[in-house]
Formats: sequence, C-alpha cells, structure tokens
Amino acid sequence: MVNENAIMPKLKADYLLRNPGGFYNANEHREEIYKLLSDEYKEVWDSMLMPVDTSIDFSKVILSDDNRAKYDDFLREQGKKDLLVKYGFFPVNRLLLYGASGTGKTYSLKALANKLGYIMIYVDIAQALSQGNVSMNIHKIFELSHILGECLIFFDECDAIAWNRDTGTPESGAARRATNAIFQCLDQMDWRCVFASATNMLNRLDLAFERRFDIKMQFYTPKLDIEESIVHFNRGRFEIVDDVEKNRAGIVQRRMEQSPKASYYGIELAVEGAMKDSLLETGQPVLHTKDVYDRLAVQLNVKFRI
Repeated sequence: MVNENAIMPKLKADYLLRNPGGFYNANEHREEIYKLLSDEYKEVWDSMLMPVDTSIDFSKVILSDDNRAKYDDFLREQGKKDLLVKYGFFPVNRLLLYGASGTGKTYSLKALANKLGYIMIYVDIAQALSQGNVSMNIHKIFELSHILGECLIFFDECDAIAWNRDTGTPESGAARRATNAIFQCLDQMDWRCVFASATNMLNRLDLAFERRFDIKMQFYTPKLDIEESIVHFNRGRFEIVDDVEKNRAGIVQRRMEQSPKASYYGIELAVEGAMKDSLLETGQPVLHTKDVYDRLAVQLNVKFRI
C-alpha cells in the first residue's frame, strides 16, 4: 500500500529541484520533517523514537564478505525499486540482523539509512512496551512510517516482542497481540519503506516472525587486527603516532581475540576516547596508539606487570 501524499518523497523532490544532482539524506532534516507532523504523530516520535547519528558513512562499516554481499544485493534492488514494481515485483525490504551485542548490527543499519537517504524510525522497544497498549503503539509506529513514506523502521531487540513464547505464561496474550500487530502492519507496509530488526538471541524469536524477512545476516565478534581498527575508526581525521610497546600490544591483541567482551563498539570507543583526550590535553589532532591499547586493556580487564 502506497501513500501518494507521503511527506518524504515530496521533500526529496523539492530538495533535488533546488539542488540538481544532490543527495537528500532525510536524517539530516529531521527537525523540518518533525514540524510537518500532526500533534498525534509528534507524540509518537517524541515518546518512542531514538535519535540517529547522521554522520555514519556506509562505506566505512566493517562487514563480513557474506554480509557485504547481502547488503549489496539489497541496495541493488532498492536502487531500482520503481522499475521492479512497474513489472509486478516488489523489492526486498525486510532485514533481520542477529549476533552478539556490539558486533555492529545497529551501527550498520544507521549507516544504511544514511546510504539510502531514508528517515530512520529507530523504535525504543522498552518505551513502546512500557506505554499501555503495545499493539496500538506498534500500529502507531507503522502509521507514522506510512505518513512519512520512504523510511527505515528499526526494531532493536525485537525478541522483546516477537519471542517464541510459552502460551501458558501470563504475558503471552499481550505479547501475542503485539506480534500479530507487527504481522498485520508488515502486510500493509508501504513498499517504499524498509523494515529491519536486530536481536542478540535468534533462538528466542517467533518462527513466523523470522520467516517474514527477505534477508538474514549474522554478525560475529571482530577479527580485525587492532592496528587496522585504529586506522578504520580514525577515518583519516587525526595523525596517528604509533607509541605503544610491541609486547603490550601483543598481549591486548591476543586477549581481544579470546574475549567475548571484544566488540567493534568497544574498539570505536577506545579510539574516540583517545582522540578526545589528545584534543583536551594538547589541542592537537594526534592519536596515540598507546592510549587506545590502554583503554582496550581496561575494557578486557588486562593487568600488566609494573
């Protein structure tokens, strides 16, 4: 079902008319879009949506070869979705990402929204669950997506709702109604929109929910060398000074490869923290690798002999 009066396609068309050859990233215009909503949907936006980082470049996202290929196939169809629909086909638009926490699931979807230029409806599941009628909240979120048009609806930790439940539990009635609401909304979703979910616990998902996804991607704990990671997350902004002791670097690298605590997010935090310290202490954009390794050592509980 397509809403011909949807906000996003019109805003995009107006922008491109003023900026021929430009790229309209709706996430950079969230305030303008918000002002066009009715009070009812402003309340949905305020109470159940999370902020989105508009600076994440999709080309910088760390992906396995398999996940990169799946995203490439997805983007290929999305790039020619109007052509597909003209001949009776619908583009793939439902993505399920699963794997351990901190492996880049949410990060990659934020980058994907920026790549598409779609407004991201990043749903705060905990808030949606806490506000009265959950199934009604879900309908409101999809209604908002219908009003917007081109957007990426993201349910993080979707196992909190669409879980493979024991019907004997007291919560199963409300949870089942919530899951059924998602099914109904997906069946009526504007084909220009994208629906994505992420979970750390694939085995908990309702099988009927899982089957509704076109693409499933598993995310693993990072296997990148720390030195490569520093270069990746620095993105060329700071001068890198390699001042870490090789023995200390080797210990942290081995622990990172062995520890379930290792994550892309943790490495990024270490790099960004070291960047901030450098600016605050020296005022200069210089990244010291020793600072990054020291921060990773704290994350991984590595103790060095003095």
